[in-house]
Amino acid sequence: MAKEVIVTAILIISSVIAVVAFVNAIVPSVYDLSNSYNSLANNMGDQLKTDIEIVFIHPDGNNVNVWIKNVGSTNIPLSQLIYSDIFILSPSGYSNPVFQSTTSYPSWNCTLVNENDDIWNHGETLNVSINFDTLQTGNYQMTFFLYNGVSASDKFSK
Repeated sequence: MAKEVIVTAILIISSVIAVVAFVNAIVPSVYDLSNSYNSLANNMGDQLKTDIEIVFIHPDGNNVNVWIKNVGSTNIPLSQLIYSDIFILSPSGYSNPVFQSTTSYPSWNCTLVNENDDIWNHGETLNVSINFDTLQTGNYQMTFFLYNGVSASDKFSK
């Protein structure tokens, strides 16, 4: 009888140790997974609240001025615009201007039209100046991508 009690006690202790080891292995994974879902939800929320619209495009010589309005509810720091991209598609190919480059063409820079602070608020307009070495006559399509993947596109002709 004593042997059975000792064997049963050893089996119970082994089972408890196995359950504790299993829980210690699973709980951190579940915690990390929940953090991943929270981060994904925050990024998706940022994208859903962000929206922009191209108001007007004006080609002038080798430069193109684009006015873009923030029509979303997210206020965009101008410091995030370095992570934005512009793609211009023409019948002869495409170009991807570099942000605030003074040595390579095409390049682009921007200023807020309505205010002088460092945040692109809802309802404010951003003036984007794109500088080309040469801009041929033809039809173009310009797409502006924000840092979070939200984009606006419009066509223009020179």
